[in-house]
Amino acid sequence: MTAKAPKAGPPPGHDLTSGSIQRAIWALAPAMMLETGVLNVSQLLDAYWVGRLGSAALAAVTISMTVRWVINSMSNGLGIGGMAVVARRTGEKDQAAAEHAASQVILLALMVSLVMGALGLVLARPILILMGADAEVLPLGVAYLRVAFGGLFTMVLVFVINAMLRGAGEARLAMNVLFLATATTVVLEPLLIFGLGPFPALGVAGSAWAFVLGYGAGLVLQLVILLRGQARIRLSLRDMRPDLPLMGRVIRIALPSTIQMTLRSSSRLAIMWMVGLYGTYAIAGYGVANRLVLIALIPCFGLGNAAGTLVGQNLGAGKPGRAERSAWWVTAYAGAYMVAVAAFVVAFAPTLIAIFDSTPEVVAIGTQCTRIIAPTLIASAIGVVLARGFAGAGNTMPAMTINLLTLWVLEIPVAFGLARVVGLGVLGIWLGRALANVANGLFFAIWFKRGKWKEREV
Repeated sequence: MTAKAPKAGPPPGHDLTSGSIQRAIWALAPAMMLETGVLNVSQLLDAYWVGRLGSAALAAVTISMTVRWVINSMSNGLGIGGMAVVARRTGEKDQAAAEHAASQVILLALMVSLVMGALGLVLARPILILMGADAEVLPLGVAYLRVAFGGLFTMVLVFVINAMLRGAGEARLAMNVLFLATATTVVLEPLLIFGLGPFPALGVAGSAWAFVLGYGAGLVLQLVILLRGQARIRLSLRDMRPDLPLMGRVIRIALPSTIQMTLRSSSRLAIMWMVGLYGTYAIAGYGVANRLVLIALIPCFGLGNAAGTLVGQNLGAGKPGRAERSAWWVTAYAGAYMVAVAAFVVAFAPTLIAIFDSTPEVVAIGTQCTRIIAPTLIASAIGVVLARGFAGAGNTMPAMTINLLTLWVLEIPVAFGLARVVGLGVLGIWLGRALANVANGLFFAIWFKRGKWKEREV
């Protein structure tokens, strides 16, 4: 890659590689937590509005979203690779290289997301059938996935570009993008689901359209920010010419992360298949409970993003000790947060489940699931933050290995064995997930403590 003269850009923000670690953490964490936290709003409202259509509709969207995230995760790992490279170049104070890398990741993400969207459209119906969607649920799921996969590129690009903005330290801009995407989704969802005013009543497909259009609005804002030079990285058309060696480097970083994200999302698909063996009420109850625990965990992804940025920039600045201390401090904050939230969710589980579907069978199943899994989210929070720490270092192999062990070697066999062999039913599935969560956090803590990630070249 030929050297480029530095481009004019916005004035530099807070230096994350010097001064107080606590100040650096909280220069990033609030905006990053809010960025991921606003996902709670759309997740909650989506479950609420779709739940008004009945248990079959809620089950259809639950299965469909699980399928969509499997395909999405195959390309979403590019955000991890892009964040690692941009954070490292930013820490090295090489703005031109950071901008060039960002442009190449965007080009790569667009190509991959279009391929994944086409693949999803072809496989949607067969996978729904495989997942146990019955005659009532299947057409609803197909309608949802046709829209979701057709617009998959909007969600992938928003997440990938936001990851690189965070890597450059632009947490507030990334937050603003997701605010716009969420606000648009929240406004459109009831209009498109129920056909209010001039809008047609699209049912569950309206939920998918709201997400696609919402993330489309976020993508437009990102392009404005990058093209106008409002961030520390800028998008230039001349940087969009394919740079195959750089793309290869990003893919090498992203591939283990993509695999581990696919392992995680596909394991959710396997769990959903097991739950589907117990009928529509089980799927609906699990769907609500799963959203509740994910919503509880989402702010930890924001804290994890802060850890990833701090690790990447401090390694780029030649300060591995500061990188490690930053990650452990963020882990402590995430664990403390999750203790409080898990206690709340366990205490009020029946009420929370009933908000979305008051069917007694759904409430009973959802409450049981929530109360078993929620306490283990404390370990999950540790795993989430340290996984992002590894990603910030560009060392994505540990997360892939740990997720393979905890999800496919431990969780799936144990859940299936307890549910079908021992005969515990859905209770066995919840116990399998809980055990995997604890093991995941423990393995991440041990591996991160070893410190080999500090030696990773990006």
